[in-house]
Amino acid sequence: MTTPTTQSLLEKFDELGDTYLRDEVEQALQLKEEITPLLLQVLRDVAENPLVYTLEMRNAHVYAALLLSEFREPAAHELFISAFLIPEEQLVDIWGDLTTETLPTFLYRTCSDSLESIKALIINREADQFVRCAAMESLSYVVAFDPSKREEVLNFLQGLFTGEEAAKESYFWGNLTATLCDLHPGESMECIQGAFEKKLISDVFITLSQVEEAGKRSLEQAQEDLKTWVTARMPTDVHAYISWFAEFNQEDRVEPQPKVKPKKNSGKKKGKKKGKK
Repeated sequence: MTTPTTQSLLEKFDELGDTYLRDEVEQALQLKEEITPLLLQVLRDVAENPLVYTLEMRNAHVYAALLLSEFREPAAHELFISAFLIPEEQLVDIWGDLTTETLPTFLYRTCSDSLESIKALIINREADQFVRCAAMESLSYVVAFDPSKREEVLNFLQGLFTGEEAAKESYFWGNLTATLCDLHPGESMECIQGAFEKKLISDVFITLSQVEEAGKRSLEQAQEDLKTWVTARMPTDVHAYISWFAEFNQEDRVEPQPKVKPKKNSGKKKGKKKGKK
C-alpha cells in the first residue's frame, strides 16, 4: 500500500542534488514492505521508458536498485534484467558504472537460487556485452557462497566457446575465460586453449600464461580466493555504497573494494556514474 511517506521518499530519491539522502534511505530501510512495490515500479519504468527516464534526468533508480538488492527482493530479479536490456546509449546514461560494478550483486542477491534467467541473459546476443559479462560474474558469486552450484555453473560456461555466442572482438570471450579461472581453469583448459587458438580471446584481456598460472592453485585454494574476492566486491554498507555511486560530496563515504585480479576488468569500465550532473 502506498502511503504519503513512501511516495514522498520516492519523489526525494528522484531529485538530482548534491546531498546524499541518508535519512531518507534509513526511512526506506525501515519501510521495506511498504516501499518495495514502488521501488519495483521504478525498475519497470526504466525498462519500459528508458529514453524518457534519460531525458528527464531522473535519479530514483540508483536508490531503488541498491535498496532492492539490500532487501534481496526476488520480485526484482527479472525487472533488473529488463532494466539493463535497454539500448546502449540509455544504458550508459541511466546506469553508468553500476553495470560493471554492482549488477552482478543485484542478480546474485535476487535470483533465489534459480540461475536460468541469468544464463538466458548471458547467451542473449542482443544484450550489451558489459551486461552479459556482469551476468557471468554473478554466477561466480553464486559458486563463491554455494559450492554445490559449481558443476552446474561450470558446465554452462564451458559450453559457451562455440564462437557463435558473441562477436569476435567482444569482451565476452575474455570475461568468460577469466570467470572460468575464478572457478579454477583445470577442467576447462581444453575449451580455453581452443578459444585461444581461434583467437577469440585477446591477450590484452587475459593471457594463456595467466590461465595456466591460475590452474596451479588447488581447487580448495581457488574456492577460498573466489569467496574472498567476491566478499570484497559486494557492498557491506548500503549508505556508503549508494552515496559513492551517486557521486555525492560526503566525507564519510567509502568506495567499494576494487577487483584484486589483473586483466579481468581491462576495458570493461565505461560510461559515468549516474547521479549529480
